[in-house]
Amino acid sequence: MKKFLIKISYTLLPVWLLAVLGVSYFSIFVCPEITGDIGRLAIIPFGHDYDNELAKHYPSEEMFTTVYDINELKQVQADVITIGDSFSNRSEDAYQNYLEQRGLKVVNCQRKMFYNPVTFAYEIMDLGVIDSVNAPVLVVECGERAFDMFMCEFDPKPDLQKVFAEKKKLQGKSPNQWSLARLRDYIVYHSGFMTPPILEVTLDKDFFSSDEPRRLYFYSEDVEEMRLNDSHKPKIMETYNALLRKAQDKGIKLVFVVAVDKYDLYQKHIVDNPYPEKCVIEDIRHMFEKDPHILLCKYLLEPMVERGEKDVFLFNDTHWSYKAAEVVADGIYRKIRD
Repeated sequence: MKKFLIKISYTLLPVWLLAVLGVSYFSIFVCPEITGDIGRLAIIPFGHDYDNELAKHYPSEEMFTTVYDINELKQVQADVITIGDSFSNRSEDAYQNYLEQRGLKVVNCQRKMFYNPVTFAYEIMDLGVIDSVNAPVLVVECGERAFDMFMCEFDPKPDLQKVFAEKKKLQGKSPNQWSLARLRDYIVYHSGFMTPPILEVTLDKDFFSSDEPRRLYFYSEDVEEMRLNDSHKPKIMETYNALLRKAQDKGIKLVFVVAVDKYDLYQKHIVDNPYPEKCVIEDIRHMFEKDPHILLCKYLLEPMVERGEKDVFLFNDTHWSYKAAEVVADGIYRKIRD
């Protein structure tokens, strides 16, 4: 036994101590400086100065309402209901907040209530959860990256409560928890042994008010699907028409918002761009021509980038900033008004 303990003392114990010290340092000094979803995905300690500076320009509070289950949604009385992916689930810097500033009462469906926002929007209308009495306007939003998937996987179900109950069981874990696995990922990503889920390139102008104003970090999936698949277009059109008809049957005005990907918005300004040109938004525009219900956010935000506006998207995040959110809200407001 004594020999065994001695052997452990100079074999396993040093390894254990090294692991404890490594996790402790990582969790105490590195993790608190990880900000933005890009920071969390690629474990980059961007710090808080950038976020804090932009937050000075946000509305002082979150004015719109968020509902978390179907029973809440049934009781809603609002001007606008919004359903979308992560672009629709922000806080003070959300486009819904800027719609509230324009005098509209807005209710957002929390992201964990559903997987596919297009399917969910159809279901809640089809099953009588919402109609023109709840709200005369329904905003359905999805990001460019997931547009094809959400439209082609459109498959309405008859039991919303069951779907929500299953979703509710999912408990998210903190990305900055004390974890040997997170330390391992940090070492692997920053050693170059594995490609992180975030890519980085250099821009030809200062487009961010950060310490690296010409550095563009974006999600690797942004450059996986560069065009709409031609064979998917009939299904996309079928899904859209089903959603639009259902909204019209319920007396609801539909606004379908497509959020642009970060790579797509800045691709023209990438120095020696190693990736193909992304034309998904252009394909969508060609499919739907001038459909008055569709808002393609790229065409609202691209002029801001071209005139050199900084922080249209967030430096440390895959989402747009408060500047873009306000412009998108204006675009939605015009659709509602017109």
